[in-house]
Amino acid sequence: MTINRRLIGAFVVVGSLALIAPQIPASASTVASSKSLEKDLLASSYAKKAGFPKVAQKPSTTSVTGSETCPHGAEVVFENGSEKLALVSEVVACFTTKDAATLLDSVLATTSATSARAPKRLGASAIERSLRGTIYAIYWQRGSTVEAVSYATDVQAKSSSTSTTVAAPPITSAQQRVLSQAALEQDGLLG
Repeated sequence: MTINRRLIGAFVVVGSLALIAPQIPASASTVASSKSLEKDLLASSYAKKAGFPKVAQKPSTTSVTGSETCPHGAEVVFENGSEKLALVSEVVACFTTKDAATLLDSVLATTSATSARAPKRLGASAIERSLRGTIYAIYWQRGSTVEAVSYATDVQAKSSSTSTTVAAPPITSAQQRVLSQAALEQDGLLG
């Protein structure tokens, strides 16, 4: 199975921010460069310990996020051995803390609530959301940076004669623990 390896979930909604906040504020501060954000992503050694030994997408950075007020981002994608599950680590740098809060508001408006709560150690801004019922993500803000860790439960069953898509199962309690621990790990990297 192949998991969508480009912006698999967490900040797919960033493009909608261009409609919400298209202008760069005159008082905008300097935003972190996309390359400097790479250090805030989960390490492959951590992902391996968490059950995701395969690097599906090497750490990548961009200065084209779809938002003029949060222009820089970084992402890495890990898969489990069967390539049915993915762990995604993402960071987006905004010009101001208000821009970062607007990004979180956009995520809130374009994703679904889950019954789980983001770890309290991530702060009051932390939210846990679901996208298409197959991607579960924790988002949180640290100053003008928004971070996200996503857990994708995309599962496809294939037979020899036809290809069938099977509804992805909801996130399990064990997967929820992995997601929460990964978010806490990434938060500890924020420099």
